[in-house]
Amino acid sequence: MNEPLSFLSAWLLGFLGSVHCMGMCGGIVGALSLNTKGPNIAIHLSYHLGRISTYAALGFMAGLIGLWLASSHAYMGQLLRVLSGIMLILMGGYILGRTQLLMWFERRGSFVWQKVQPLSKQLMPVRSPKQGLLLGLIWGLLPCGLIYSTLSWSLVAANPLHSAGLMAMFGLGNLPALLSFAAFAGQLNRFKQTPWVRLSLASLIMAFGVWTIAAPWFN
Repeated sequence: MNEPLSFLSAWLLGFLGSVHCMGMCGGIVGALSLNTKGPNIAIHLSYHLGRISTYAALGFMAGLIGLWLASSHAYMGQLLRVLSGIMLILMGGYILGRTQLLMWFERRGSFVWQKVQPLSKQLMPVRSPKQGLLLGLIWGLLPCGLIYSTLSWSLVAANPLHSAGLMAMFGLGNLPALLSFAAFAGQLNRFKQTPWVRLSLASLIMAFGVWTIAAPWFN
């Protein structure tokens, strides 16, 4: 995989998935503005630093798994590529309400989330960047089909550092929308429910999935 292209693709995937992310993380992002006076950009940025750091750590682990699998079996690299492409296509169908298969993965992830979520409650309300950072580290583990789809995509890199970079770029991609959520929550919520927005988002993510599967035939 060409690294500049894959990093750009990861950023675009995060950016395009921002509409979905606002639904998953919008509530906690809005809560960061409570019990503070005036601008609290430091708290917001520290929260997102924690969230993206968790994504990068998960990507690093995915890269280790991908490297082990790819080195164990000659055909595994191509199999991982196909599976990750299918995950992205399923994510598109999930956004359109056409399939609920990703719910199975989210339920598996909820086992970990149930263990760490009580820790996040102890950090609320957030009054300092340190609390925001710790909260972001925890909320990076929130069960999310888009995160799992991107993680499966990062497996294909079979390189821990590269996979960590992919997940970090994914997190940076949805940063602009999440930073603006607190100020424009109502408008953004109506926007993300617009049928053409959901269709466009789903179509582009599914296109990423098809590209992931088909790319080797164009090299």
